[in-house]
Amino acid sequence: MANNGTFNNILVRGVDTVGTFVLATPFYRALRRNYPSSKIVLCIKPLVRELAANCPYMDEVIIYDKKKYGGEFGFIRELRSRQFDAAFVLSGSFHSALICYLAGIKNTIGYPHDRRGFLLTHKIPDNNKHCVEYLLNIIEQLGGAVESREPELWFSDDDFSKGSQILKAAGLNRDDKIIGIGFGAAGESARRWPTENWTGLIRNIIEDKRVKVVLFGTKKDLEESAVIERGVADGRLINLINRTNTVKLAEFAACVKGCAAYVSVDTGGIHVAAALGVPVVGLYVPGSDDRWGARTLKGGPAPSLISKKTPCAPCDQSKMRRCRDNICMRAITAEDVGRALIGVPPAPPSVR
Repeated sequence: MANNGTFNNILVRGVDTVGTFVLATPFYRALRRNYPSSKIVLCIKPLVRELAANCPYMDEVIIYDKKKYGGEFGFIRELRSRQFDAAFVLSGSFHSALICYLAGIKNTIGYPHDRRGFLLTHKIPDNNKHCVEYLLNIIEQLGGAVESREPELWFSDDDFSKGSQILKAAGLNRDDKIIGIGFGAAGESARRWPTENWTGLIRNIIEDKRVKVVLFGTKKDLEESAVIERGVADGRLINLINRTNTVKLAEFAACVKGCAAYVSVDTGGIHVAAALGVPVVGLYVPGSDDRWGARTLKGGPAPSLISKKTPCAPCDQSKMRRCRDNICMRAITAEDVGRALIGVPPAPPSVR
């Protein structure tokens, strides 16, 4: 292992999904604190560009875009020309480690999964813990110190202003008690909660006449959102998907920050909400909550995570790809979620 502080020009091949990016922010903070004088460059895919744009711990952000550099080897030449002396390979793919290896980076550091161990000079033993601890373990294995483990995000005042405008255009204001709903499972059927369950939950929530419910999602969720709207048939359910499927991720975050609480399956939105200090209720497949459970900012409300232990538990990515009936998610009832939501304190005005 290299002694802490010996790397002067560092590449971080970061994680590329919204949820994992949020959970990686404690790593980025700890890396900077352990290498305060080094140049640190983050390489990510376009999906999380907005999350990284204002990161105070990076000197530069490179978007992994083969077209911009004239193909794969053009991108490798670009990395090679920068003469990095170390690469922290957070992304778990074989390809990410291969790119760093071919770029001639002397020290390549990461987990030897996906048969990529021969591409790494520093193989980190897996601690099999939550994603936050899993990533911070890399720094600790190198002899570095970790002072804090809470996620953080870096959106601008302009982003939050635009989010407020979206809510206002939908007939909502800061005085409304808004419960956000993230029902879309990002195309992973194993994580879906049945549409009729969402409908039943929302009906129960709006029995409180002071509450309004907002549906969040992407263009892929439009059809299901229309089914939920018809099933609830109440004007206090606002479908924001038509408005938010084309706005920036940062503006989505600003809208979520306007919620008193956020209920969601395990997708990127719940991690954004929790990192902003919004109370969350998460619906997880068993085992996934141990590895990918939402984490809140320092002093924020503890996330309430629901999962049901079934004969096929614990679940993982491989099992989810093969799952056809997601019995664990169907075992979660609207009453289970309602009880968890009652136990979650609303976000204070300082957060909203």
